[in-house]
Amino acid sequence: MVTSCLSVHAHLTDMGREADYTYEADTTEPLSTEVVTAVAKAHDEDVIEQKWHMSDDINTDALNGLFQDHNVNTTLQFNTDTVTVTIIADIDGDPIIHIDSHR
Repeated sequence: MVTSCLSVHAHLTDMGREADYTYEADTTEPLSTEVVTAVAKAHDEDVIEQKWHMSDDINTDALNGLFQDHNVNTTLQFNTDTVTVTIIADIDGDPIIHIDSHR
């Protein structure tokens, strides 16, 4: 079983606190689940009780399908709930989730 890993880099700007989070997705879970988990962890919120509901903004089936074949040259970026989410396939085609939080 693959475990997820989260690294954090926080900094202050004139607009307030911003933080960057990199989350190595568990490839045994749907990517949409891993993105929701990454956003919750970035905001120090419980996954179930967090304020953002992915299905309000993103087609989860389409998201899950984008990285299922482990394509190395795949990158996806979207903005929602005061975050920018970037998903990049690593050298093995596994998704790495980057959360840029603007809260």
